[in-house]
Amino acid sequence: MTRRRWWSVGMVGILMLAGALGSCGGGDHDDGQRASGSCVLIGEREPNATALTAQFLGDVFVDDCFIVSGSIFDPADVDSYRVLVQESLSLVVTLDHSRLVDFDIQLFDADTGQLILDCGSIVVPEVCVVPFAVRSSDIAVDVVVTSFIGAGTYTLTLDAQ
Repeated sequence: MTRRRWWSVGMVGILMLAGALGSCGGGDHDDGQRASGSCVLIGEREPNATALTAQFLGDVFVDDCFIVSGSIFDPADVDSYRVLVQESLSLVVTLDHSRLVDFDIQLFDADTGQLILDCGSIVVPEVCVVPFAVRSSDIAVDVVVTSFIGAGTYTLTLDAQ
């Protein structure tokens, strides 16, 4: 009897999670379709360890949201993601991972390689807010995930506000 109850509670949880994820994606990001206020779910694609091989996530406007599921294979691994900020906004960057590892986030100007912000922290999830003022042209930004200690999976969220 108890097993059946746990199974039904587990199924309800799975269905709720599926519903939440279903409302977060809306469509494939590569086809350029996105609904305002929804998140685009993206899987990490290798190789993405350098600025030259950074995985392009897309153009960023206010209310856009990207959720990347990735992994650091070993402490020397680096994962780079590129976005083009198209208008003035604040980019809320969140990195969630196991408390058994310490991953860090850095944002770089993709055109110059200059560090914009080092968001390294021992707090999990790591969150930083980066304001961008777009004047005449878009700003190419590389979001880089590195390991300070350990290896494992992570979820990187970029939320434009």
